[in-house]
Amino acid sequence: MSQHYPKKRFSQVFLADKNMVRRMVGLLDAGANDTIFEIGSGRGTLTELIAATGARLFSFEIDRDLIDNLKNKFLKFDKVSIINKDFLETDPAAYYNGRFKLIGNIPYDITSPLLDWMIQYQNLIELAVITTQKELGQRISSGPGSKNWAPISIFCQAIFDVEIALTIPPEAFFPPPKIFSSALVFRPTNKYVINDKIGFEKIVRQSFLFRRKKLTNNLGLLPGMEKEDIEKRLTELGLDKNCRAEQLSIEDFIRLSNKLKL
Repeated sequence: MSQHYPKKRFSQVFLADKNMVRRMVGLLDAGANDTIFEIGSGRGTLTELIAATGARLFSFEIDRDLIDNLKNKFLKFDKVSIINKDFLETDPAAYYNGRFKLIGNIPYDITSPLLDWMIQYQNLIELAVITTQKELGQRISSGPGSKNWAPISIFCQAIFDVEIALTIPPEAFFPPPKIFSSALVFRPTNKYVINDKIGFEKIVRQSFLFRRKKLTNNLGLLPGMEKEDIEKRLTELGLDKNCRAEQLSIEDFIRLSNKLKL
């Protein structure tokens, strides 16, 4: 296992620092009654500590060259399944019928599709611990009024409470990337009720189309939207008609999308 060199085509970067591995697995708070889905078994570093908790573990690895060694390494663990599959193509119901915890030291280039996957299966996720680029982690976890406040922040936080739990230096990985990483913790939340998810998503994305433009200018580009009507709706909601998208909270966007009814 130690001889396997990370493959560029899979964007593999293995978390090698034992202290960081221990802390990241600790964020799961896993026990014998938990079911865990791991994204990318890699060399089995995280897998080994998760297996030691007694949790039921489904560990997905896309690189078939790693599978035989992984299966041999965890042969004695009855509750560990090593699966050679692209996690993003996984339907969790094919493996477990219930809620699960999710963990992954993931390639940076699958962060956005993984977040989409998490949103799709939000009702099944009990907790998620995911590594990201530090800068992207700041964007995902930021709040209104911040320069980092963006559609990805809103869509994630409409469903999950997001916390930056760890900052991971480049030297903790093999091979070391050129940037710092973060371990984010996602906890499901029921704070927001979105009746029209498609309309909500469309309003949010359009609002941030040009960050320096006023909200009315961005939304006014939508078919059938008149600037005067948008200003009227903003005023009815108690919002400044000259505001920009980064000034609005998630609740503001929900109320606005309900008013505009795309």
